[in-house]
Amino acid sequence: ANKLMDRVWYCLACTDNHVAQQKSFWEHWYWKDNASEYKLNGKKEGCNHTNTKDVKGKEVDYPIWPLAFTESSMKMCPAIDLGCCVISPMKLSMQPIAFPTDDSRKEFRVDYCNVMGTKMYFIFVLDPNISEEDIQKNFDALETENGISRDWFHKVQWESDYVLGSAGEPDINPNK
Repeated sequence: ANKLMDRVWYCLACTDNHVAQQKSFWEHWYWKDNASEYKLNGKKEGCNHTNTKDVKGKEVDYPIWPLAFTESSMKMCPAIDLGCCVISPMKLSMQPIAFPTDDSRKEFRVDYCNVMGTKMYFIFVLDPNISEEDIQKNFDALETENGISRDWFHKVQWESDYVLGSAGEPDINPNK
């Protein structure tokens, strides 16, 4: 879990077709109260701050999603802002498929979850300026090693000259 946290993850693609209308989609993962050893009932607790901007310029700054980690699971709790309060009525059990080696900016992080009967895959990277060659290598590995086809995915429309931090995210990722 520590390799997930205190980083900004940039979504490159997802099996949800609505992602194709995004021009930025990032998630800042961090430990609750900045303490990597904070535990509640034996679980490490973290937070996810997600922000998206669509191609028409509409920005959505989502409420903070609670995260829970145990030895065998990672759960995300989508937060819904009701105006008077924020609730997290469900937990999504996230299954890691691929993870970058040593904070590599050339490798995918791929997660899978089942959302109310819909299988969803997400591809994240530590830098959305990943080369097309590296993207193809990662997709080839996903297909060969996991049977996951690049044809399932819809890409976020990142600008080719995207500057890290320009969508409001902290520029905190390790420089590897």
